[in-house]
Amino acid sequence: MDNYVYIVAGLPELTSGFENAGFDYAAVKESIMELLSEKDQQLVELMEEGFNEDTLNANFYAKAAMSKNRFIREYFDFDGRLRNMKVNYLAKRLGKESDPYLVNLEEADFEEEKQISEILNDADFVQREQKMDELKWEKASDIARMDYFNMNAILAFLVKAKTVQRWAELDAAKGQEMFKKLVQEIRGTSANLDLSGGGNV
Repeated sequence: MDNYVYIVAGLPELTSGFENAGFDYAAVKESIMELLSEKDQQLVELMEEGFNEDTLNANFYAKAAMSKNRFIREYFDFDGRLRNMKVNYLAKRLGKESDPYLVNLEEADFEEEKQISEILNDADFVQREQKMDELKWEKASDIARMDYFNMNAILAFLVKAKTVQRWAELDAAKGQEMFKKLVQEIRGTSANLDLSGGGNV
């Protein structure tokens, strides 16, 4: 069994040197992957498919829905519903049919629907994208809220790290802000670590 406590507690150390040199998601991910079992590495690889527009399709969402990992299932169910709302919004603005581009998901209450609708109506594209990413960040935190030292905590960290990388590439100031937020969250988690009861989770 992986020593998740050791991995999560080490995350601040892995990222603390990037504040001035630039955030390197690939390096962070590789450092984590080296400490994971083959089974957990496959979870990270599956999640990576969800970050790649070339593989982000109906087949991916169906595969994510069948995952035994709760974080993968819940996060990409949210992501798929958000994607469908964006497709509907863009199709309406362009006068196109949205059905061919929608992800087929089971009908369910979508608690973020109203919030996403409000974000989509923001005329400022950059603001809209930032708010969408902040919503994804919050969703990752919510799903893994009680998962302090397990694989879900690591997956949530990687979702946020990918967001930091995205904004570091697009907007230096925004990337720096999100990076600091990520480090503070991880340091807060590590500060609660009781080493006397350590070990694998």
